[in-house]
Amino acid sequence: MRLALALSLLLAVPAWAHDHAAAGHAHGGDDAPAAAVPVQKTADGAVYGAKLADILPAAVSLDSVVAKPEAALGKAGAFSGRITQVCQKQGCWLVLSGESGEFARVFMHDHAFSVPKDASGEAVVYGTLGEKKLSAEEAAHLKKDGAAAPAERELQIDATSVLIRAAG
Repeated sequence: MRLALALSLLLAVPAWAHDHAAAGHAHGGDDAPAAAVPVQKTADGAVYGAKLADILPAAVSLDSVVAKPEAALGKAGAFSGRITQVCQKQGCWLVLSGESGEFARVFMHDHAFSVPKDASGEAVVYGTLGEKKLSAEEAAHLKKDGAAAPAERELQIDATSVLIRAAG
């Protein structure tokens, strides 16, 4: 019983952190994310959100995470993939896709930053992986933001930093 409670809390906390029905995700409000301006430029590309630490965890491909999500759920890490969608209202979420087409939706932690609405290409997302069953209201909200038909259940990353790799 305790194990079941601990597991449900582990899965619920990351999902709760970005409940679209919760206050704070309404577009155009006082808590809109900051403009999409990089906080750091590295040899690898532009960083949005928090500046990167000197020592970083090795990035794990999204395909590896999708193959065994339970190994990474609820844990902070670095996740690599390709940006395939971005919120067209404010740049407050993006979709990070793997080679196989599987994806995780990335929300900017506490709606504190955004990425350019035209962001694309390879990226490394630093944050905590979670899994969430979307309500009909949340799916409708995401579609309104420009998302392709959202899955009923999806992996989500609560991002503290996003490194968008330089092209070429």
